[in-house]
Amino acid sequence: MPWSPVNDKKYERAVGENETFIKILGDASHPLNREHWSINAVAAITPLGSFAQEDLCLVLRDAWKALRFHHPTIAAYIVDERYVYDVPDGVALEKWASETFQVIEDKTADEVIASTATLCPYATVTYLPQTGEVLLHTQHWRTDGVGVFILLDEFLALVAQSPVDVSSLPWGEETARLAPSIEEAAGISLNPSEEDKRIGQQCVASFGHAVGAVGTVSRAPLETQPGGTRSARLFFTEEETKTVIQACKSQNISVTSAVHASVAAANYALAGPEDQKKHYTSTIRYSFRRFLPKPYSGREYASTIFTTGWMFPVSADSSWTERARAYHDEYHKGLSPDFISAHREYAIGLCNLLRSLPVGAPSPTDVDISSLGVLENFVARERGTAERGIRIGQLSLGLDMVNRQCGCYVWTFRDQLCLNLVYNEAFYDKASMDSFIEIVKDSLLRELTS
Repeated sequence: MPWSPVNDKKYERAVGENETFIKILGDASHPLNREHWSINAVAAITPLGSFAQEDLCLVLRDAWKALRFHHPTIAAYIVDERYVYDVPDGVALEKWASETFQVIEDKTADEVIASTATLCPYATVTYLPQTGEVLLHTQHWRTDGVGVFILLDEFLALVAQSPVDVSSLPWGEETARLAPSIEEAAGISLNPSEEDKRIGQQCVASFGHAVGAVGTVSRAPLETQPGGTRSARLFFTEEETKTVIQACKSQNISVTSAVHASVAAANYALAGPEDQKKHYTSTIRYSFRRFLPKPYSGREYASTIFTTGWMFPVSADSSWTERARAYHDEYHKGLSPDFISAHREYAIGLCNLLRSLPVGAPSPTDVDISSLGVLENFVARERGTAERGIRIGQLSLGLDMVNRQCGCYVWTFRDQLCLNLVYNEAFYDKASMDSFIEIVKDSLLRELTS
């Protein structure tokens, strides 16, 4: 399913199976003018040196157009089951920029994210001068957490460079950089073996662990319509972060595994009495990128979804240490060649599973987890120079949530561990969500230092 020209101005490829799975999830909320699981990545930026005297809004807009040249898939769109990209002329490029770049003077990124209108065929950027924030928003079928931070970093690198005459770029050549699906990048056969089918079915079956699992209490009536996506965010101090990292090393577990065990503990803390003996099921997430050959293992194809995962349960009566060790062992497995070979079958099975769900089926009410690791692997702390550059301060990531499930996103940046819990405001109140991440923090520090 490689990209191929329809004519000299239009390119197409089939939507991959993994992309289709994520798109089915997102499409379910289209009647509400929402895109479930669309990605919001935020960077707080501070101009350095002479940059403070420039028209930053204009520089950002030009850099956004230049990013399209380097990563054209941010401007591709889906029609039925085809991914489409149009090579722009000058008029089309300005039209696209007008539709996808905006400046909002009087709001924060969190307030923009909470807006209920999230549908757009392309990736978008919003600049918030009041807080100095840049918000990159995109559909999840277009990229993943690692990819969106690479895109954000490359965008800020272009911002910090000397201005480029975007109209002089050789438009048309960018089509060589249109991103493939994971199935194409990994060279997965269209003709699955019996072993591929077996592994694919086994992975799909892991979603059965979600049935009868513990969930947090949502007191909103069943007929409640979703509101906006909100965040409860917590930054560990540098000293607390150092304590967590050193304790995890001494116990031979990863930070992700330790946080995962504390997220499980918080799920039980906010569950109803009737759920206390149920198992907790969550996702073990992996990026394909380091398992792929070059150039797919690098930054060139940031605008494509190279992520996977499966469901993994822990019992209600297991201890924090037992959970942390179980998560560590599961994360430590990596992605085997056999798993990658079977991934097309796995994705097809997930698509079939979603399509078989009855209309109005209740969503889970648990808090799942996604760990990005050390964000300096993807985003520089500064871009440009002290004389003309940008300092990148706090970063944030979360998905747009349109149902009762919540997500806890975990990363480290500037030597601080961060937790960002995203939830839908119609189903949960801020106090309980703030309490959730405080419980995660308290559990983590207590278990690692006791």
